[in-house]
Amino acid sequence: MKNRIKFCLIAILMMSLLLTGCRKKMETQPEQPEQTAAQPVNVQGEAGSAAADESDGIRLEDDYYDYVNQEILDQVEIPNDSSGWSYFYKLEKDSYEVLEGVLEEAVKNRKHAKPGSLEQKIADLYLSAMDMEGRKKAGFGQLQPYLDKLRNASDIDEYLKAVGTIYGDLGANSILTMQWMEDMKDSSRYALYVDGADLGPGKETLEDKTQAKLMDQYQGYIRSTLEYTGLSREEAEKAAADIMVLQRDMAASALPLSQQNDPDIIYNPYSMKDIKGLLPEGTADSYLTSAGLTDVNSLVVTQKAQMEKIGKYLTNEHLPVLKNYSIFCLVNDFAPYLTAEIRDNYQDWNNTQNGIKERKTDQRLASERTQNMLGFEFGRLYVEKRFSKEDKTAIEEMVHHILENYKKQIMGLDWMGEETKSAAMKKLDNMTLKIGYPDKWPNDYAKATITSVEKGGNLINNVISLTKAQNAVNKEKYRKAVDKTEWGMTPQTVNAYYNPTGNEIVFPAAILQAPFYDPDKDYASNLGGIGTVIAHEVSHAFDSSGSLYDEKGNYHVWWTNEDRAKFKQLADQVVAYYSEQDGYKGRHVNGAQTLNENIADLGSMACITSIVGDDAESLKKVFEQYATIWTAKYTPENMIRRLNTDVHSPAKVRVNAVLSATDAFYKAYPEIKEGDAMYVAPEKRVKIW
Repeated sequence: MKNRIKFCLIAILMMSLLLTGCRKKMETQPEQPEQTAAQPVNVQGEAGSAAADESDGIRLEDDYYDYVNQEILDQVEIPNDSSGWSYFYKLEKDSYEVLEGVLEEAVKNRKHAKPGSLEQKIADLYLSAMDMEGRKKAGFGQLQPYLDKLRNASDIDEYLKAVGTIYGDLGANSILTMQWMEDMKDSSRYALYVDGADLGPGKETLEDKTQAKLMDQYQGYIRSTLEYTGLSREEAEKAAADIMVLQRDMAASALPLSQQNDPDIIYNPYSMKDIKGLLPEGTADSYLTSAGLTDVNSLVVTQKAQMEKIGKYLTNEHLPVLKNYSIFCLVNDFAPYLTAEIRDNYQDWNNTQNGIKERKTDQRLASERTQNMLGFEFGRLYVEKRFSKEDKTAIEEMVHHILENYKKQIMGLDWMGEETKSAAMKKLDNMTLKIGYPDKWPNDYAKATITSVEKGGNLINNVISLTKAQNAVNKEKYRKAVDKTEWGMTPQTVNAYYNPTGNEIVFPAAILQAPFYDPDKDYASNLGGIGTVIAHEVSHAFDSSGSLYDEKGNYHVWWTNEDRAKFKQLADQVVAYYSEQDGYKGRHVNGAQTLNENIADLGSMACITSIVGDDAESLKKVFEQYATIWTAKYTPENMIRRLNTDVHSPAKVRVNAVLSATDAFYKAYPEIKEGDAMYVAPEKRVKIW
């Protein structure tokens, strides 16, 4: 289920290739567009064949993204139960189908499965998800006592005890968001971070005046959710209106996305004595005791202004809205695992936000949830079926090639001094590489019991069993030193990330296939595909926030003041450049919100083109493959949501804006001249690395 963390502290640290959703580790896959088959097309990513002929009316000088991709974009249709189509989507679908076979085999052979085995857990979890009558009979199941604690709280003290118990048992959050992760100042140990309240669709969407109709629909979703908990229509309508007021008020004090990954802003350590001073007397003790956190000596507050706002709400005057708000958050967290009606209500709201036309089938949802809940367990089976050691070796060689070239790029900078360059070299020399899958597989659910339908099991109780098992494992883990061999993504995830507290770049197995990587294609094309992905993640080590961590993964400013000021000046130019880019029908890209990803895209292309040199034909292969991997189309609703909530620029911008700012692009295509849409004057081509 989704962890109720608005900006997802883990996502702050893991700068990934795509937008990632905020989930508990039991669902480590990023929240990608829904995975359903598109119309049959040639999806092998042949860059050369993908490029449209100029007779089709699209000139590379005007729109390189469309020039390369228009043929396939004309062929594919967004599936009715999806918000979009892309190669990420296509490969996620492939991963799903591989693991669907594993699931079907487990169900087929369940009578022979040993109790407690992975095969037994897979089969019985899936069958309990498919048992709609059992889900209806269970109602809220083992979630009901937590809902009752909230509903029956007679004062703020009892409310906070209920909220603390929910976090302690289930790891779920609402008015306060607690998250263990590496201490930014000492990444060898864990620290407990406290963030602000759950803001539902997020600060940017709540404050977007053009989204008034969507926010009315969100309020309707809150109302219908609360009706399922037993409120009358009139009571639920008032409660939903009050919750909207609360979330909008909280949003006003929340950090914008552009500041949520800046350690200078979000790293605010407090002693337990000081943290109690931020909240009304006794409230912190009530929460921490119930949450099982009395042995914690300090907390890191990420949003000080929001914490002060939360403190003002923790009074008996606000008790009714707080109770309804936390009940809504908890039901929303677990909605996919409750009755068909509650699940469909949740799914309908998700579809509304993203412009999805149809619900997924019961079977599809059950299979996806089973795969996601047991992410690493399925990941191990995926690797056995689909990952090649030869491919891993080839990617390792490419990574080392890129890292060596990145060093040359940095040493050649005219704006950076020798002292800072030396520290940057140390960071590259100590960067950890993870490819394919973890060396040590997690076993968080070993003590979880998945009860079969025949023995009275149901989905919600099985999910809570898994949740509690993982929570117990985490409670032990967070008291120990950080295990830096752990992964933050499953092998079947089509994505990649850089983790600054680990100074590591990570490439799951599923992204190491066409069109990103194809062992049968030439090196230049693979540089344009997986090579740009690799260089993108390396570049995150030197974006505006990643560059504040040293070679050990600790938040430590290793720059001279002069060089940091120069970097800030260049970064401001990147913000201005991207703020001029059209994101969708007149809505511009938020240059500040997307800064780190834009720096990574620009740095990636600078690195890759310097490897290729002046070979025009090889450069063309790089650019065409780069444009190919970002082929995508999304519903209008999803495009608007992405502009509000995504820290990445839209796909077309990631291609055209990057290439227009790349000098080598003009060497490959000398026909691009002043006046063409793809042309940017040399003095206006933004670059840092």
